[in-house]
Amino acid sequence: MNRLVKRYRSLLCRPGLLCLFILMLVTVSLTRCAGTEEELHHHGEMTPVKTFPKDYVHPLAGINLEKVINENRGLKVFRENATTVHDYYRGGVQEKAEAERLLEEGRWEEADGHFDQSIRFLQAVLRYFPEDEAYRNIYGDHVVIFLPNLLMADNFLKLLTLYSKIGRDDKIVQARRYGEYYLSQSLKSVKTEWTLEIQKGFEGSDKK
Repeated sequence: MNRLVKRYRSLLCRPGLLCLFILMLVTVSLTRCAGTEEELHHHGEMTPVKTFPKDYVHPLAGINLEKVINENRGLKVFRENATTVHDYYRGGVQEKAEAERLLEEGRWEEADGHFDQSIRFLQAVLRYFPEDEAYRNIYGDHVVIFLPNLLMADNFLKLLTLYSKIGRDDKIVQARRYGEYYLSQSLKSVKTEWTLEIQKGFEGSDKK
C-alpha cells in the first residue's frame, strides 16, 4: 500500500502529469455543474413572468392574434403526436392560423374543418389549464401568450361568419353561445384590447 502511495506521489510531482491531473479535476467539476444546470432547466426552473394589476388592459400592440401565431410556428403538431399541454396549445394555434388563412380566401368548408381541429386541441388544453394568462412559462425560460379561452371565443366568432356564408344558420345560435361562454371565462383572468374587439364582434353579430 505504501509503495502504491509513493508511486502516485512521484507521478504527481512530474509537471506534465500534475497539470493533466488538475485538468481532469476541473473538467469533472464543470461537467457536474453543467449537469445540475441542465436538470434544473429540464425540471422547470422558471424565468420570472412580469405581473400586472388585476384590471390592467393589455394593449393590442402587445397581445394579438398575429403574435400568438408567430410564437407557435414551427414543426406541425398532430393530435396523435401531441404529448404535452404545450403541444396541444401549439396545435390549436396552428390549426387556427390555417383556418384564418382559408377563411380569408373564401374556402369555407376547408376553413370549417381547421377551426374544428383548433377547438379540439384547445379543449384538451383547458382540461388542464382552465384559466387564461397574459404570459405563461411553458418550460424553462420559454414564455408565451397563453389565452386558450380567448382563442376559443375568437374561433366561434369566426364561425358565425362562416356558417352564414355556407347557409348553416342552424349552427349560429350554438356557436354564439359557446363563443360568449369562452369569452366570459377569458375575462375572468385577463383583459386585453383584443378581448374587447372580440366582445364587440359578438355584440355586433347579435344585432344582425
